[in-house]
Amino acid sequence: MLIEMEKISKEDTAETNDLIVELVQNKCINPPGDELRSIKTIEKFLEAKGIECKVYESAQKRGNLTAVIKGSDPNHPGLIFGPSHVDVVPVTKPEEWSIDPFSGEIKDDYIWGRGTLDMLFMVATQVQAFAKLHSEQFKPKGDLVLFIVADEECGGEYGTKYVVDKHPEELGFKKRRMFAVTESGGFSIAPNKFIFISGEKGAFLKVLKFKGTPGHGSMPYDADNAVLKASKAALLLNRYCEKKIPLETKYLRNLAKGMKMNFFTSFFLSNKKLLPFAIRMLKKSDPSMAKFIHSISRMTISPNMVEGGTKTNIIASTAQLNLDIRTLPGQDNKYVLHHLKKALGKLSKEVEITEFEGEGIFSLGSESPVNSEFVNAMQRAIQLEFSEASLVPLISMTATDGRFLREQGVDTYGFALYNPDKPLNEFLNLVHGVNERVDLKTVELSLKVYYNLAHEFLDE
Repeated sequence: MLIEMEKISKEDTAETNDLIVELVQNKCINPPGDELRSIKTIEKFLEAKGIECKVYESAQKRGNLTAVIKGSDPNHPGLIFGPSHVDVVPVTKPEEWSIDPFSGEIKDDYIWGRGTLDMLFMVATQVQAFAKLHSEQFKPKGDLVLFIVADEECGGEYGTKYVVDKHPEELGFKKRRMFAVTESGGFSIAPNKFIFISGEKGAFLKVLKFKGTPGHGSMPYDADNAVLKASKAALLLNRYCEKKIPLETKYLRNLAKGMKMNFFTSFFLSNKKLLPFAIRMLKKSDPSMAKFIHSISRMTISPNMVEGGTKTNIIASTAQLNLDIRTLPGQDNKYVLHHLKKALGKLSKEVEITEFEGEGIFSLGSESPVNSEFVNAMQRAIQLEFSEASLVPLISMTATDGRFLREQGVDTYGFALYNPDKPLNEFLNLVHGVNERVDLKTVELSLKVYYNLAHEFLDE
């Protein structure tokens, strides 16, 4: 049952849509970022409503913004809207788009353009919800902080990390307990079941380097070929990940409980001995779900690049294998190296393991509690829109800026409210993809749920 809220008007929603369009048109592609364009857009938007905000320039043409509605009770926890990033990924093939990817065109009940889903609609709805609360002279118990940032797509050094390191006082966590909502929960996974992101996997990029002995390619017998070593390593790692890597069913148990799965399904997902069989069976009926369950039940190692040799007729004297490794919370670099060497066996004596530099994000996995008064407040915020709704915890496969706040003791969650009438795959396939777009109902619902959350958690 949908319960219409009176506080958020059609004018509020239309103004939010216009802000999303302008943010898309600002074209803050990272790299290089140039996020100060959108930060200034938001600063102007807030100042027009009488809201004082602060801008922190972390580099030339790069900046971050905070604004605060002060709380009345120094002992009450506060809430951060964000970190929400205004930078977007590049468009590699604009000719494949139906519209100009930086037009922000509104058609067919969607706002089209790069970054609309990741995550400009959340930026705009959090900004508007904050402005709406300010205009109503909202008196929260704890601080309400708006936190808009740069550089999430390239690691956060000039964005969230910069503000956390240089201006932590603006985020409140030094003086009171704080909670935060960022990307990207709020998807409908089943009728009246909505995902919230309680944590994320870590990311390690490793390079395995092998040496061989050069020789003529016409005599390969018993050759010391570095490319063969790299190829063997890829096969050993793949086999180890499928057969021997330790399994963790904690996150599947949380999923099963949140979904209220039947005993049989829950038992298969939570039993480490039966889980591999369950994934093989699921692969036949739902390959996407099988991949997801596989990923949240272990550290994954994906050998994605191999290169070596200097000439086709020369036996390779060097080769390297690049690995994308995703760890569960609690699994550190020591854990990663232990299992790499265990998987490689005797071959581990011939490999040099280094960090891959030049792309990607290094991060440790992190998580926040799936049960708390704040999580209850998030659920109530959604129930004001869908009275039978309940939340289902998941961890993200990819890194977000939330990790920087969790390191400071700020429980951080992916939370919004996507249109439940749209299939989940529509959202997942469009993020960073061709014809990225967000439907207008998702914008409206997310604006309402952020507004609701502030009241549910901070009201006097």
